[in-house]
Amino acid sequence: MPKQQSKLVPVPWDSAKESRKTWVLKKGPEQVKFSRCPMDNSSFNIQKDSERMLTLQSFQARDTYRKLIENGYKLKS
Repeated sequence: MPKQQSKLVPVPWDSAKESRKTWVLKKGPEQVKFSRCPMDNSSFNIQKDSERMLTLQSFQARDTYRKLIENGYKLKS
Protein backbone atom coordinates (compact mmCIF):
# COMPACT_ATOMS: atom_id res chain seq x y z
CA MET A 1 0.00 0.00 0.00
CA PRO A 2 1.53 3.38 -1.00
CA LYS A 3 2.45 5.82 1.75
CA GLN A 4 -0.01 8.72 1.88
CA GLN A 5 1.62 12.05 1.03
CA SER A 6 1.55 14.54 3.88
CA LYS A 7 -0.11 17.93 3.41
CA LEU A 8 2.33 20.32 1.79
CA VAL A 9 3.73 22.92 4.16
CA PRO A 10 3.64 26.42 2.61
CA VAL A 11 7.02 28.11 2.27
CA PRO A 12 7.12 31.75 3.41
CA TRP A 13 8.76 33.13 0.27
CA ASP A 14 5.70 32.13 -1.79
CA SER A 15 3.54 34.65 0.09
CA ALA A 16 2.92 37.88 -1.83
CA LYS A 17 3.04 39.86 1.41
CA GLU A 18 6.43 38.39 2.41
CA SER A 19 9.14 40.95 1.67
CA ARG A 20 11.95 39.46 3.77
CA LYS A 21 14.98 38.07 2.02
CA THR A 22 16.07 35.81 4.92
CA TRP A 23 14.15 33.22 6.92
CA VAL A 24 15.44 31.36 9.98
CA LEU A 25 14.18 27.99 11.21
CA LYS A 26 15.05 27.02 14.79
CA LYS A 27 14.94 23.78 16.76
CA GLY A 28 16.55 24.05 20.18
CA PRO A 29 20.03 25.51 19.76
CA GLU A 30 20.15 24.68 16.03
CA GLN A 31 19.19 27.16 13.35
CA VAL A 32 19.00 26.97 9.57
CA LYS A 33 19.02 30.18 7.50
CA PHE A 34 17.37 30.41 4.10
CA SER A 35 18.16 33.49 2.02
CA ARG A 36 17.57 34.45 -1.58
CA CYS A 37 20.68 34.60 -3.73
CA PRO A 38 21.36 38.28 -4.46
CA MET A 39 22.16 37.70 -8.14
CA ASP A 40 19.58 34.98 -8.87
CA ASN A 41 16.12 35.24 -7.32
CA SER A 42 15.34 31.60 -8.17
CA SER A 43 18.15 30.19 -6.01
CA PHE A 44 18.61 30.11 -2.25
CA ASN A 45 21.57 30.03 0.09
CA ILE A 46 21.04 27.69 3.03
CA GLN A 47 23.28 27.50 6.06
CA LYS A 48 22.96 25.44 9.25
CA ASP A 49 24.59 27.09 12.25
CA SER A 50 28.17 27.92 11.19
CA GLU A 51 28.51 25.12 8.64
CA ARG A 52 29.34 25.81 5.02
CA MET A 53 26.67 27.57 2.96
CA LEU A 54 24.91 25.63 0.21
CA THR A 55 23.23 27.14 -2.83
CA LEU A 56 20.12 25.28 -3.93
CA GLN A 57 17.55 25.74 -6.66
CA SER A 58 14.12 26.92 -5.53
CA PHE A 59 12.51 23.46 -5.66
CA GLN A 60 15.34 21.98 -3.54
CA ALA A 61 15.09 24.80 -0.98
CA ARG A 62 11.33 24.27 -0.81
CA ASP A 63 11.76 20.53 -0.20
CA THR A 64 14.46 21.13 2.45
CA TYR A 65 12.30 23.72 4.24
CA ARG A 66 9.33 21.33 4.36
CA LYS A 67 11.47 18.46 5.68
CA LEU A 68 12.85 20.67 8.45
CA ILE A 69 9.32 21.77 9.46
CA GLU A 70 8.23 18.11 9.53
CA ASN A 71 11.22 17.39 11.81
CA GLY A 72 10.20 19.97 14.40
CA TYR A 73 11.89 23.18 13.23
CA LYS A 74 9.89 26.38 13.66
CA LEU A 75 10.06 29.62 11.65
CA LYS A 76 11.52 32.41 13.76
CA SER A 77 9.49 35.61 13.41
